[in-house]
Amino acid sequence: MNLPLRDKVDTKIFSKYGSNAFMYTEYPHKKFWNNKLSYPELIEALKKGILENKDENFLLYIHIPHCHTQCLYCTCHVEITKDYNQVKRYMDYLFKEFDLLTDLFDSIDLYPKISDVHLGGGSPTYPRIEDFDLMVEKINKITNVNKLNEFSIEIDPRRVKEDKMLYYHSKGINRISFGVQEFDLEVQKHIARVQPRKLTERLLTPKIRKLFPNGINFDLLCGLPGQNLNNFKNTINTTIDLNPDRICLNYMHLAPKFHKHQLLMPNELIPDQLLKKELFTLATELLEKNGYIRAAYDHFVKKDDYLSSENEKQTMSWNRLGVVSGNYTNIIGVGVNSTCKLSNNIHYQNYFENEDYEKNIDMGKLPIVTHHVISNEDYMREELIQTIRNYFRLDKNDFSKKYNINFNQYFEKNIEKLGEYKKNGLLTNNDNFIELTPVGYQFSNLIASSFDEYL
Repeated sequence: MNLPLRDKVDTKIFSKYGSNAFMYTEYPHKKFWNNKLSYPELIEALKKGILENKDENFLLYIHIPHCHTQCLYCTCHVEITKDYNQVKRYMDYLFKEFDLLTDLFDSIDLYPKISDVHLGGGSPTYPRIEDFDLMVEKINKITNVNKLNEFSIEIDPRRVKEDKMLYYHSKGINRISFGVQEFDLEVQKHIARVQPRKLTERLLTPKIRKLFPNGINFDLLCGLPGQNLNNFKNTINTTIDLNPDRICLNYMHLAPKFHKHQLLMPNELIPDQLLKKELFTLATELLEKNGYIRAAYDHFVKKDDYLSSENEKQTMSWNRLGVVSGNYTNIIGVGVNSTCKLSNNIHYQNYFENEDYEKNIDMGKLPIVTHHVISNEDYMREELIQTIRNYFRLDKNDFSKKYNINFNQYFEKNIEKLGEYKKNGLLTNNDNFIELTPVGYQFSNLIASSFDEYL
């Protein structure tokens, strides 16, 4: 193992640049969306965007917000309930939203080329089989589930047993993602998610693995209360032992202003900025030593995973699901809080609250609360920011040729912002390339934000 991070770099850097930058799952950030269209204009823009992307692939994202209990670290849009009637009511409205989308596709006599479907939450394993069956029927009305490139679902190991895994396979699901977060029992107690290793391990038998040929993902978090270098090392070693195909390693996002349940965690046990970076560095070293390849900022994949190849070819993409295949760039979202993106056309997001969501659907309207008409400038800067975040390196000459610009002249003011990062050893910048150093990788979001026109 290499020296700890604090012995290799000036630790003042971590307090200086410790603030959280945007994740850039979309560009611009939603706080800057322009909302310039009326509802009828927005619907026409959606139709136009689908028609203009008729030859391009789409992801269909479906949000199921319900969870049985509240995990204290969580910043996802969730609804805590043990009353299945609430879930049933939500699913009924979700199906109505599907019908509205189907009507829209019929009105232009074109169904988008949906190549991938992802079920997220919340806990998309919450719906009972009869409602899940109906949901798959709705999906099949706008695409062919059996011909999808990928059909994935997020799994809560505390709530699912082998029979449910067999069922999901029978419905066409070919990739699964486990919400693990942490294997240390004491840390699990601090975040109200007690999940012994055996609950995950029982779902990783050879029999079950064969059912999901597109692979198995683990979600892990660093920066949770009570984490230290010793217990997090054990968590990473346990992860390596369980052998997932992909690992998403993220920092806990602390935002108690919007997620008040986070105040129930023991604040004094939450790692500081330096320890968070050391935890991430420790995990990176262990994973790479054991055959995982770093794909973008926060994902690690096996060499035989197709993301490894896309990482080499620089064809990956980054969105709210994390690092994903460049197979698609368009997204249609269904459910509360879901987002949509039509490349070089429009972003939109659905209402957050069920009352507003249901009200709009009852009026025969898509439940859209906010949107942004994407400009050519937005499109170009999004690619620039994603390239720095995903690959830690940007070829200025290639970018100039693609967009018919002189990179150093066009982005002169943005490049000036890189000077301080260069001075602190976080990157190199010359006439041809911007390239982050290994320490700079830790701040790729922040460095990429230098090219955010809205800041």
